[in-house]
Amino acid sequence: MTALIAVMIASNALRAASAQGGSQTFFRSTDVAWTAAFTLASYGLSRFDPAIAKYFQEPSRQRNRTMRKLAQGFTHLQETTLTIGGIATYGIARLAKAPTVETVALHATEGIVAASLTSQVIRGPLGRARPKDASPIFEDQYEFHWFNGFRHFQYRAFPSIHSSSGFAAATAVVSEIHRRSPGATWYVAPVAYVLAAGPGYSRMYLGQHWASDVLMGAFIGGFYGQRIVDYAHSHPDNRVDRLFLGRGLTSGTTIVPGRGRITITFGRQF
Repeated sequence: MTALIAVMIASNALRAASAQGGSQTFFRSTDVAWTAAFTLASYGLSRFDPAIAKYFQEPSRQRNRTMRKLAQGFTHLQETTLTIGGIATYGIARLAKAPTVETVALHATEGIVAASLTSQVIRGPLGRARPKDASPIFEDQYEFHWFNGFRHFQYRAFPSIHSSSGFAAATAVVSEIHRRSPGATWYVAPVAYVLAAGPGYSRMYLGQHWASDVLMGAFIGGFYGQRIVDYAHSHPDNRVDRLFLGRGLTSGTTIVPGRGRITITFGRQF
């Protein structure tokens, strides 16, 4: 729940910044501040990691059929399944000539891939031990095996890719809906973000991630989901959209007079 609220706040702030003009580049100077803020928040939450981990490992909760079924179901909602789902949706929408669905699926898939790759780059060098692999088990949240995350699965805790992928998809979908039908955001956002929080819950229940892993993963996913949509709409002629959507540049020559200059643009649609 903490990750869900934090990412929704961050996404709204990023969206507001984009609406006020934004930047011509994908990454911006304010990103350093946002990253630092969530890193500190993650560290603050890490102080409670053992208590949260043990909460989920209580025998009564581990025996709870509903909680276990939810965890086992949501654990399959990860970067691979979400990426395949996004690509499949994009392909079907393209064949069916449904440009809106095609665009949303493409941008969501971009967010998932970007968030997953970034998370992999971070957790490989850190080598943070998963709760069930820590020593003592579920107690030492600060056990790191530097650069062993690339070689050993049990040392790939921070950040959670399940969480980053889920929030990247949810944020991209919500952002696209908000641009097209703002009124529908109130119905789509709660459902999308609750589903995005599901994989993080499952990984904590199964002892695979600390709560701080989930929070940082959620931030990374929310960042890429929001930023990719913002950048695509402020740069409609970007290479990725032109390649996969086949839209953007208008064929022909455009002459735009400006103050003390004339801009001539030639484009060919493909």
